[in-house]
Amino acid sequence: MYRQFRPPVNATPPTVNVTPPAVTANVTATPTEVPIEASATTFDGTGNGNVTITVPLAKGANLLTFTQETTAESTVSVETEKDYISVKNTFNEAVSEESMKATMKDGAYYWSQAFMLEEDADATVQVETTGNWTIDFGFPQQINGIVPQTFTGAANKATPFFQINEGTYNFSIIAANNDVVGVHLMDFSGNDIQENDREMPLAFHEGAYDDVVTMKINESNNYLFNVICDGNWTVSVAEA
Repeated sequence: MYRQFRPPVNATPPTVNVTPPAVTANVTATPTEVPIEASATTFDGTGNGNVTITVPLAKGANLLTFTQETTAESTVSVETEKDYISVKNTFNEAVSEESMKATMKDGAYYWSQAFMLEEDADATVQVETTGNWTIDFGFPQQINGIVPQTFTGAANKATPFFQINEGTYNFSIIAANNDVVGVHLMDFSGNDIQENDREMPLAFHEGAYDDVVTMKINESNNYLFNVICDGNWTVSVAEA
């Protein structure tokens, strides 16, 4: 499970999307399964290896949602003259049947991630998996939500934009039935929030995880989470 970027100098990092409910200040958010998003461009295919397509994508934030009939491992790569993004998704066999059903939409499994392009481009998209699949490209959505927020899911998922004001916050991250987990916080412009060249709040961790990362947000803005995980996860944010 990984996100690999090969941007040139001054390349801009990725962004992400999904839709839980708005929350009122000082009220604990109810864990919300990350749902699938509507998309602007859709491609269907059957893969027993690599399938390559050309997709017109806009400058800035783009969200990809990959839907498949089985839990087969899948990798999607997006390449332009200036950007390269590769995302691999795995549904861990240790994830419970109930959790697996929660990751389904209209009888199919899905995962999502967001990314940023430097400019409008006809991107070369490569899909590697087995069985029937659908890939959607759209623009990340936002909700009228503020901290506290809680999101839950299984496998790779992206959350919607929500408001975080300048201040210090606790990010609670729980991952189970997994081999790896990473949580990337991004602002509305698509910038990864970094500290000492490390994506925050949790760049990468092998195995199960249950801890709180405290970090400072320097700018009031809309933010979202890109979660990379092959198992179950819950991500919460609250004032420290």
